[in-house]
Formats: sequence, C-alpha cells, structure tokens
Amino acid sequence: MAEAWAPKDNLADYLDTVLDRAKRRKGLRENSDVVEALKNPSVTLATIRTGMEAIVQDLGEHGRDKPQALTLDALDRHRPGHPDELLQYRFLCRGGGLLFVGPTGIGKSSFTLQCAINWSIGKPAFDIRPAGTLRIVIVQAENDQGDMAEIVDGVFRGLGLTQDEQCRASAAVRIVHSNEQTGQQFCSDVLRPVLQEHNPDLIFIDPILAFLGGDANSAKDVGGFLRNQLQPLLKMFNCGVVVIHHTNKPTSGKDKADWQAGDNAYLGSGSAEFANWARAVLIIQNIGSHEVFQLRAGKRGQRLGWLEADGTTKAYTKLIAHSKEPGAICWREADESEAPAATVIKGKKTWTAEDVLAHVPADRPIDKRGLLSKLEAAQMTQRRAKGLLEEMISAGIVHEWRIKRTGSRPMLQIARQPQPEAFVV
Repeated sequence: MAEAWAPKDNLADYLDTVLDRAKRRKGLRENSDVVEALKNPSVTLATIRTGMEAIVQDLGEHGRDKPQALTLDALDRHRPGHPDELLQYRFLCRGGGLLFVGPTGIGKSSFTLQCAINWSIGKPAFDIRPAGTLRIVIVQAENDQGDMAEIVDGVFRGLGLTQDEQCRASAAVRIVHSNEQTGQQFCSDVLRPVLQEHNPDLIFIDPILAFLGGDANSAKDVGGFLRNQLQPLLKMFNCGVVVIHHTNKPTSGKDKADWQAGDNAYLGSGSAEFANWARAVLIIQNIGSHEVFQLRAGKRGQRLGWLEADGTTKAYTKLIAHSKEPGAICWREADESEAPAATVIKGKKTWTAEDVLAHVPADRPIDKRGLLSKLEAAQMTQRRAKGLLEEMISAGIVHEWRIKRTGSRPMLQIARQPQPEAFVV
C-alpha cells in the first residue's frame, strides 16, 4: 500500500510535489490575510509589505525552481554576438557584476558616466567595447543634478559627440538619485522598481558603500548584499551591474614618505568579498600625478584584448588622464611621456603593486607571512607591504586563501587565482 502511494524510485519527485502543494495552500491562506490587512487602515503598509515578502520567501524555499545539472555537451557556448554578452569579449555578461575601484576625489563618477555614454551608443570607452548599444541606468548617491549635468556636458564636449549621438545617449542613459534606503530596502524599494520600469541592459551603483547597509569589512554583510540581494535581481531582470567602490586608505606612520598624489583621500576598502563576487574588476591607480593615472584591468582583464605597443603582447594597463580642455570634465587616454618619470621620491623608492606581484608565484599560493618576509627583505616597510597587499586583494589582483588547520586558526596564503570553492573555510 505504501509503495503504491509513494514509489521508492520516484520518492524525491513525489516529496517535491507534496511540499510544492503544501506551500501553495499555505500561500493562499496567508494571502487572504494580506487582502484583509489591505482593507484595514490601521495596518501600516510597511507591515503589509513585510508580510508579502515573507510569503514570497517562504514559497521559494521548497519550490520547483531547482538548480539544473547540465551535461558537458549541453553547456551554452557563448560565441560572438551572443545576446548575453554586454562587454566584449565576455568581459561582462548579463547576470554578472563589474567592480570598478579607485581613490576618492579623482573623478570616478565622471569616468563611469563617460563609459555609460559611450556604451549607450555602441562606442568603446578606453578600448572596453560594448557588444551593442546598451540601455543604462545609473543609481547614485553623491552627486546632485547640477553635478551630473556638469559631467554630462563635459563628456559630450570632450568626446566631440554629434547632436544625433548626444540625443541617442540622452535617451538611453537614465540617472536615479537615491541616498535614503540601504540593504534589502534599497534592493526592494529602489533597485527593483527601477529595473521593472526601465529594463536596462546595465545598471551602475555609485558608490556601493552608500547602499550596502552593513559592515563593509564583514564578508557576511558584503556577501549577503551582493550574492543574496543584488544577484537575484540581475538574474530576474537579465542585466549586468557596474559597482563603484573606493580603494583602501594607505598605510600610516613612517610610510607617509611613500604616499603618492591622492593617497590621503583613500577610504577603507573592506571585505575581499567585493572582488571575490565580481566577475570582472577595473582599477584606477595613482602613479604620482594629480592628472595622470593608471587604468588596470584586474580580474578577466585578458578578455579585453588590450595589446602592448608591439601589437602582440597582452596588456593589462593603460594610462588615462583628465582632459586638457579647460572646463571639460572628461577623461582621455594619455601618452607614456605624460607619466611621472621619477620612481624615487626624496631618496626613497616608490613601491607599487608590481613590486608585490613579483614575489607571488604564477601557479601556486604563497604563505602570507612568507610573502611579507620577502617584501621586507627587499627593503619594503611592513606597513607599506600590508597596505599594498590589502589594496591588491580588494581589487582582485591577488586573492587571500584560508587553509583549514586542526585546532588552530586557518593558514593565510596569497595567490593570483581565487581559492577553489571546495577548499574555502
């Protein structure tokens, strides 16, 4: 009798069906309570919304939308022209996130708006090529309408766009100002309605710290926001996201002699989850000038197709600079001759990420303490070494591995590749 009621060879599917129907019945009962609450003016809308969100969450816990296991030959091959591609060559696709990091006050907002304008009309920005014309929404918290209008006019002028191109960009790029909601409330009350109304291909969040609603140093808070709140919206609305973030502050004390232009404005970079979550990473770095900077393609940088001057060697950096035209808030590619020539400041070497990377093996991790010892042996101060290493981890240039040890804290290692999921502590 029991076998006829629930066949053993189909027990899992049967239990899924039972749970699915039970959830539906419970949802109907709770939904009727929501309807009654809507009729009652004494019940606040916030209370009703919380109840509705609980119903939706509960329905999803045991629903039929299960992960799909694919055979190797069933995988979707992304060939040129694939509809999921946003930035060539699969540098960023729908459902993915691009982390863009840089120091405070150098013009990250103008840089990202310039990218958005170019991509909206199908033009490359600093050799980062869109797969087509993109619909873009920028959600930002720091610039008022006057600031944004100034940047837009400066970019139009600096790029020399025709009237037709300006009209097309103006129609394709939308700007939303929001600085009141954070965390889950930001995703449900700001981001979701914007995605529903405008259906963009790409959304910018500027800056992420304004909307996080948690501890930026906490992997739990950062991962919870990016992976559990933001990521489902990207999947639901079939779009990508550019997350704008600040680089970390530099080291202090006796290392101040090594600081470069703009370093005093650095903010804390927070958890490595920012870079771990992102599918791709772009970084603007100081090179000792207030006008000229280095644009570095970190994670997935090889996909951009940048080449060195010889036309064959892969490149991962570009020199960029503020426009020379008075009053034009715009970025441009810079020539090598514009870069600061000096590598020594006041008799002391200016240490960079390249100096750290030279001691990180290409194919395996290195013990973090061992790496710091190597850098100290190379005459880099410990504070400078730790500061550069934190910045590189945040930018996704290197990754911190945590290796489990019995009866002790995890061993910390540094590698050029992310730690395999199976070994994450």
